[in-house]
Amino acid sequence: MFKRRLIAAACVLVALAVFSLYLGHKAFVAPPSAGNATNDTREIVISPGVVYSAKFTDLLGNSQTLGQWDHKLLVINFWATWCGPCKEEMPILVKLQTKFGERGLQFVGIAADSPSNVANFAKKTSINYPLLLDEANAIEFSKRLGNRLGLLPHTVMMRSGGEVIYNKLGPITETELDDIIAKNMPISR
Repeated sequence: MFKRRLIAAACVLVALAVFSLYLGHKAFVAPPSAGNATNDTREIVISPGVVYSAKFTDLLGNSQTLGQWDHKLLVINFWATWCGPCKEEMPILVKLQTKFGERGLQFVGIAADSPSNVANFAKKTSINYPLLLDEANAIEFSKRLGNRLGLLPHTVMMRSGGEVIYNKLGPITETELDDIIAKNMPISR
């Protein structure tokens, strides 16, 4: 009798361990459903000054700050090469950067990934906006910008001066982002 209970307990523990590993693996990748979408800017716990002074490394190893784009409509996209939905939405970001870039829009991709993975990905794709690296802290920075679950992709849009006007966890659609960008483009001088 004791042996059966011991075996049953061991089976339950193995099942729980496998389930925990499964959840841990899924914890960083948002499934492509609207259920993950948020546009709740109340969760943001970071000031524009801190966002603009944040330093990241570019693909050439140079230090970059988001402040160099503080006069633009800035769209920060948190992503990783191992995140399928992240890679699927990148052509949309490229297209919109081309469409609105000369009018004051700037996309910036912040990768929660290794420099070598991002560099290899960049060589194989045509990305027309800066890709910055922060494997160790990108998710934590994303959380401070409203990504309460720490999932990817996560997209944040800031008006010139730092007001966050869009905050979405999960994949974006071209129509959704195109509409918000068009309504918030800086006024031409």
